[in-house]
Amino acid sequence: MMRAAPAFVRRDTPERSVTRMSDRHGVKARVAGLLLFAFALVPPSESLACSCCTNTAQRRIGDVPLDAGRFDEIVRLRFEEAADLYLSDDDGATVTGIDKPDTRYRLAAAWQDGRLALTFLDTAGRTGTLTLARPQTISLFEVDPRDPAPAGGVGPLLYKEWKLTAPAAGNGIFANGTRDGQTLTLILHGRGHNCANAEDFTHWTLTTQGPKANYIFYGALRAAK
Repeated sequence: MMRAAPAFVRRDTPERSVTRMSDRHGVKARVAGLLLFAFALVPPSESLACSCCTNTAQRRIGDVPLDAGRFDEIVRLRFEEAADLYLSDDDGATVTGIDKPDTRYRLAAAWQDGRLALTFLDTAGRTGTLTLARPQTISLFEVDPRDPAPAGGVGPLLYKEWKLTAPAAGNGIFANGTRDGQTLTLILHGRGHNCANAEDFTHWTLTTQGPKANYIFYGALRAAK
């Protein structure tokens, strides 16, 4: 009786196994490359959510903790040298808390040990410094003003106001208006998207509230490079 011939079993040589493995890796690499290329063709606004993107009619209003991210951007801001005192139709008759108010001041501003020192010099050479300590919270006002959205697909530019409020401290021409519960509020004005950027802010306003003083300063800002 004849025996059946044994089945032929093909055994890969090491060289052939390496070749097959290399081919499989090559196919995977080509597929991955095609997927990445296709993904790159999809606009960012459609491919994934953008953390800085804004939406029509968006509003964010309220107090939040002043975290390191926002504070670092605030510290990057530089105050332009010119500062003006707001005067209403009464030519400053309602301004209180400043010794001999002027209309235009030279300003020097710097953060030191968590405090913003604002030193004002009037045209007669009188000077005084207002100091604003870093508060625990910041008041945000960020709303869509319904202006046409810029190109780029990241949404409309929000009008922004960031407000820092703290007890008033001062000397020189401000010495008589910084006691008895007086507070200072620094308002940073600008436009931008959701992310916190010093470049968004272009102007500032400084107001005081309380029984001893009533005045408003204002001026321009720029971001440090």
